[in-house]
Amino acid sequence: MNDISLMTYSVRHGKGLDGHTKLHRIAEEIAKSNADVVALQGIDRYIPRSGFQDQLKKLSKQLGMYSCFSPSVNLLVSQYGNAILSNYPIIKKEITFMKGTKERRSILMAKIQMDKAVVTVMNTHLGKSTNERTKQVPILLNTLNQYGQPSILAGDFNMEKHDTLMKPFNFHWQKIELQEKCPTFKNGKEIDHIFVNMPTEFSSAWVQHSTSSDHHPVIARIQWS
Repeated sequence: MNDISLMTYSVRHGKGLDGHTKLHRIAEEIAKSNADVVALQGIDRYIPRSGFQDQLKKLSKQLGMYSCFSPSVNLLVSQYGNAILSNYPIIKKEITFMKGTKERRSILMAKIQMDKAVVTVMNTHLGKSTNERTKQVPILLNTLNQYGQPSILAGDFNMEKHDTLMKPFNFHWQKIELQEKCPTFKNGKEIDHIFVNMPTEFSSAWVQHSTSSDHHPVIARIQWS
């Protein structure tokens, strides 16, 4: 039996609801969750608004986790994008880019060597507008089709599960439903999701309430044979 706990968290470079950017609060949320793998969206590297920090490097060192990064936005030395932190070794990573109206988006894939299995974890952050997501979802689905079982998809989809654009995911992917219906974003909507493409023995997800970003972390525990 394989058992993993995974968090997806859209961190807005650590800018909390109080308007202050404090990365240590993000680290505290991750540590509190005890997640084996963490999919982060909205991570900065060398950007003025977050004090020119390499946020992923700082989190990785502080938490003692392996890490990889995909620069959705790349402006000379300044970068912004998705990251994966893992208690298990990351043995391979791949990046797929998607065009956006205001900013480029990306899909970060990491193959993670667990004790008994290799699991593929994919992390994405889709555009805010329907027009953007209409163009990005087919690219995401095509990317997902390149990887077999067991795979986990996590991210900030910027849309709820009943959105028409979410329907194609239901053919090969199962959403890990929240134990209790709960918003994941400050506007009251559930737009952060975790999916799997393999039969599970047990799966459950919940929201960890937080004011450290404008999103709440979503955590899932997944068991499969």
